[in-house]
Amino acid sequence: MSRAESMSRKDKPPLNPPGFLATQDLKDRGWTPTLIGRYLGEHDQTRPNGLRMGRRRLPPVKLYAEARVHEVERDDTFLAAQARAADARERAERNRAVREARREALLQAAAQSYTPAIHPEPLRKGAVKKAREPYMEGLEAALGRLQREIEKLTVKEDARLGELLRERLDEALAATYAWYPSPHQPPPEADAPARKKGKAKASDWREWDWE
Repeated sequence: MSRAESMSRKDKPPLNPPGFLATQDLKDRGWTPTLIGRYLGEHDQTRPNGLRMGRRRLPPVKLYAEARVHEVERDDTFLAAQARAADARERAERNRAVREARREALLQAAAQSYTPAIHPEPLRKGAVKKAREPYMEGLEAALGRLQREIEKLTVKEDARLGELLRERLDEALAATYAWYPSPHQPPPEADAPARKKGKAKASDWREWDWE
């Protein structure tokens, strides 16, 4: 057996033994943790977990006898409970989407309050960092002000707010310097012709999938 084949087999996730379903399999069939606990109770078997967190392997995967799962899934009481759980999940997803849309609109409106005044300087073409540098302190001050004004700002929203402010600054700089890249302009690579198949460059390793 070659080393590549050995590594492939070693990295291949373990399979469930015949006649058993893992918790993820049940989830794919519309089960929830509450339904599992109520209608199946304790698991019937376990198998090693193929996933790791750092060097530590995660706890064993719980397995449930497939015949027992099928028997429960034929029960009208279970089907009604599963339908109610699906409806609740859909409502929760819709409500979450609405909340996220409202928060995004709030962040967008807040970012509009930041209007950097650009003072043109004799910079060489392509000096993006030098063009942006004099305004970073003002950007950070605006970010700090908005962080204090917006209630319950999450880590993700904080990062998004900073991104929106940087876009505002880049838009202002692009309007001042003809060579400055606009944040809404596609990168040059998008318009470049595709490389010939089989022809790799030394810099291509940055784009390769190393998995």
